[in-house]
Amino acid sequence: MRVVTDSSALVPHQWVEAYPLEIVPSQLAWPDGTTIDGDPPYSELPDDLARRGPPTTAAPSPGAYGDLFERMLATADALLVITPPTDLSTTFSSASLAARSMGDERVRVLDARTAAAGQGIVAGEAARSAASPSATLDGVCDVALRAASHTQIWATLAQLDSLRRSGRLPAIAAIGAGALHLQPIVRYAGGKPTPVGVARSAHRACERLLKAWERTVGPARDLRFVVFHSARDEEAQMVVDRVRERVPRAETYIVPVTASLAAHTGPGLLGLAWLWV
Repeated sequence: MRVVTDSSALVPHQWVEAYPLEIVPSQLAWPDGTTIDGDPPYSELPDDLARRGPPTTAAPSPGAYGDLFERMLATADALLVITPPTDLSTTFSSASLAARSMGDERVRVLDARTAAAGQGIVAGEAARSAASPSATLDGVCDVALRAASHTQIWATLAQLDSLRRSGRLPAIAAIGAGALHLQPIVRYAGGKPTPVGVARSAHRACERLLKAWERTVGPARDLRFVVFHSARDEEAQMVVDRVRERVPRAETYIVPVTASLAAHTGPGLLGLAWLWV
């Protein structure tokens, strides 16, 4: 039994190494049509970004998924494919088409109803379950659905223009925040990003994210916590330190944003995704 997700999920490498979890890279291309090998961290592309502009993204093709499914089913009993929300990406459609073309009931495709590291947490929880010798496709799918319904994700961006251009946010929200040079706060809920406020500085925006997490702290439970960012290393580490002070047993991770995600959010993203289990 294996779990498959795409590179926009920002899965911590520790989970990929420890659990039956396969990452399919998103497809990226520069404006001149040349393609990018894999889906590298956005921070590895500053010279190309300055010279060429942001890359465009595309979901892995049905053919790429089909080839992957055939290869993996040679050694796996079943596959659960976890994708970004259908409102944000065509990945679900692409993977579903590949699965239907195969006509194999051992492949199931699930909309994570969350994005970025939130999707990564859903995939990680499913992969933990899939690692059990007694794992079944129905059981792993149930674990993923529970994780999807309880994972929270909040983020702040240096600007909202990239989200507006990608069609993932109403134009009026981006224009209002940009005109006042504010740091917008966005929450993913129900498969969609929703602006929930603004802050007058990057520091205040970071504090707003932490307060959103702190409001969820309750009786002692295990915590999966992922900070994802683009060129905000110090703030990411500060967030992790604060979370560990409050919940010493927390599993915490810092993951750099990939080019496929930053193409939609722009530079300066800082996000928190977490799940109490």
